[in-house]
Amino acid sequence: MTVKSLATGVAALAAIGAAAAGVTCIASVTAASPHVQPVVFDAPLPLDPAVDLPTPDQLATVLNTLQDPSVSFANKGYLVEGGIPFPVSIADHELQKAAAKGSLPLMFNIANIVPTGPGAASANITATGPHLAPTSENLTFVDQGGWKLSHDSAMTLIQSVRSSGH
Repeated sequence: MTVKSLATGVAALAAIGAAAAGVTCIASVTAASPHVQPVVFDAPLPLDPAVDLPTPDQLATVLNTLQDPSVSFANKGYLVEGGIPFPVSIADHELQKAAAKGSLPLMFNIANIVPTGPGAASANITATGPHLAPTSENLTFVDQGGWKLSHDSAMTLIQSVRSSGH
């Protein structure tokens, strides 16, 4: 399946970083140089995979709430970084249209959640639905008082939906 296919299925959602980085300090030590021992007090290393990663259930909750046709997008702005980046009336119309066509609900398989920067993570999302074969996309989520779909991932989905003719 293509991104276009996922976007069509995820139209219910949309209209409906750092790469792993580390700091290495290389210092030349001579007999005249004092030895400095770095000390860390319970501070997680940047991009420590065990720190601040969302659970699959947290990400599924974001996606499932976005696709819920009984809740207006006017009440879903907290689920997308910076708010819903398109007119709410259009998003609600597209979501209702998808529901009327029997394209919902979508089911999500969430795998490979990895940190992409401070307070950010990406995950491979495979969506399936009544009219959607398993279709995968890598989406980014940000933690801003709770996990939400990143602005860039929302825009990618919107562009894909628009290019698919929806």
